[in-house]
Amino acid sequence: MKVVFLHTDFRIYWPARLDALNKAFSQRGNQLDIIEIAGKGSPYSFSDTVKSTNLNWHILFPDQRPECLSGNTIKKTLYRLLNQIAPDIIIAGAIAFPSGALAVTWGQEHDCKIIVFDDAKIEAVKRNWIIERIKRTVYNGVDAMLYPAFEWERTGRYWGFIPEQLFYGIDVVDNDFWATPRALKYDWGNYFVSVGRQIPKKNYLSIAKAYCKYANEVGSSAYKLVLIGDGPEHGIIVDYVNQVGHTDDVIFLPFLPQEELPAIYQNAKALSSSSSSSETWGLVINEAMACGCPIIASVQCGATNTLVQEGKNGFRFSCEDINRLAELMIKIHNLTDKQRQSMREASKTIIADWGLDRFVKGCFEAMGYVSTHPKRKVSIVSRFIIKLWKGRYRPV
Repeated sequence: MKVVFLHTDFRIYWPARLDALNKAFSQRGNQLDIIEIAGKGSPYSFSDTVKSTNLNWHILFPDQRPECLSGNTIKKTLYRLLNQIAPDIIIAGAIAFPSGALAVTWGQEHDCKIIVFDDAKIEAVKRNWIIERIKRTVYNGVDAMLYPAFEWERTGRYWGFIPEQLFYGIDVVDNDFWATPRALKYDWGNYFVSVGRQIPKKNYLSIAKAYCKYANEVGSSAYKLVLIGDGPEHGIIVDYVNQVGHTDDVIFLPFLPQEELPAIYQNAKALSSSSSSSETWGLVINEAMACGCPIIASVQCGATNTLVQEGKNGFRFSCEDINRLAELMIKIHNLTDKQRQSMREASKTIIADWGLDRFVKGCFEAMGYVSTHPKRKVSIVSRFIIKLWKGRYRPV
């Protein structure tokens, strides 16, 4: 069996996932090809693409950014490669992007089974009814979906899939990498940490505001706040912290190599995440939990309801409620050593089922299903709409 794994780009979290999948493929005598559309750009542009020499890894446009490529340009080069490989199954990114959209079209033309992976819930994105109808039609050409967790079943049903076509395990990290103990090279004392792009949906200004409320409440014993990352809101956050007199309490760092982050999570008192509903998952929560870090996370963040158990390994709040976030920081501050250690162990226990094996298992279960079921029937009108739909990449 020949399988293609196709997406806009495969950075930061993907090499470890694909290496694990490739090892499982090799054991079964199957062929796996990785197709990455663009070599530049993406939300993880700070992270270089790292390819395993053991993988059949293709980058169609190594020197291009995805937003600079038209659907027709991508289609011509992608289809040439797909025709050469002649896969039995394509596992592709969301149909909103060219990777998923073009995979569905090629699948229709070559009777190839299509599995789409996505972590966007229906409530996470503003909907246009015309686009919705088109997407429903395009989804008719998809044979199975790969989502993060069972909580996405409602989304799958919304797009017309039955439960038997829904599989889970897409949003995982390499737990072993994060759990390996490392020495912290910084001398911050006690601290909270937040990691990510400083953009509106991540809501870091609210974290800074809540932290300042917390610090004012507890006084000189307050923990530090370490904010790691960069983005268009960075200057706004820095200005706010300076204006309210907490310049020495908030530590700003740029994006760091992944090798430096485990020690930071392992020594933090808690990870704070305040993302809005447009945050489809939030893999920093996986990372921190694998390091044994307690979590304070907004309920709007995709991972929260699945991974954060109230009072066990952390606490939940609404991303608009700055006062509640400040209260939870105080709550973490007041934990006894025994309570804190219990939360750390709970994070490790919960996330233990969210390693690379979960990703491999979800992929193989989806492939097993589509391999033993006929390809979905699509009407002539639907085929025409699918052929016209090429998706679009929007930088975030």
